[in-house]
Amino acid sequence: MKKITIAILATLFSYSIASAELGISIGVSGQVGTMEASGKEVSSDGTTETSPVRETLFGTAGFFIEKDLKFLPIPIVNRLSVGFSNISHDLDMGTADNIRAASLGTMAINDVKATDHSVNAKITGFETVYATLNITDWLYVKAGSLTVDVESNYRGSATSTYATQHALDGSMKGIGISKTTDNGLFMRLEYNDYDIDGKSVANTGAGSKFTATLNDVSGSTGRISIGKKF
Repeated sequence: MKKITIAILATLFSYSIASAELGISIGVSGQVGTMEASGKEVSSDGTTETSPVRETLFGTAGFFIEKDLKFLPIPIVNRLSVGFSNISHDLDMGTADNIRAASLGTMAINDVKATDHSVNAKITGFETVYATLNITDWLYVKAGSLTVDVESNYRGSATSTYATQHALDGSMKGIGISKTTDNGLFMRLEYNDYDIDGKSVANTGAGSKFTATLNDVSGSTGRISIGKKF
């Protein structure tokens, strides 16, 4: 779906190149906000370790590119802009630890020793495809879909492991204000809400079988952007 959306954006950009005013905006953004998440790990024998809801404060910097639809002679539609944004750096989400108690299997070779298990995660991508609707010359609303790329590093058992690359889908909505100068320079202030779908992954290897689940993630951010419209 994202590839189709980006292809449509590229088509719109190409269509407007012949016009005197391109209607293309590029810029950079910084945002600060909080995210709430919880999770659990379930073993093959039904034992469950559940983490409480945790709130994390984070900040990101990124870039964006947009195309307005003013060239379309359709009311409301010509107030829309479509865009793409991403963060320009990795975001370390920290490390979680779980002391797993020793347990006895049906055979001695299946015995599991007490081990300190930990997982570190970092976000390597935060791609958002979105649309904005201008309510007035300075007020707009925003909505879109996003994909969060997560890289995890599991440590603990020498006989089992979890996948390291994960993609989480979600949605966002927001509201913002914008000020544009006569030469096309602009500044924006936004408030955004995010909802990111959770995911479950199972370990692989000869050790005990576990399934780790990240529940849905939600949060909100404040964003400031500067850029240039061509």
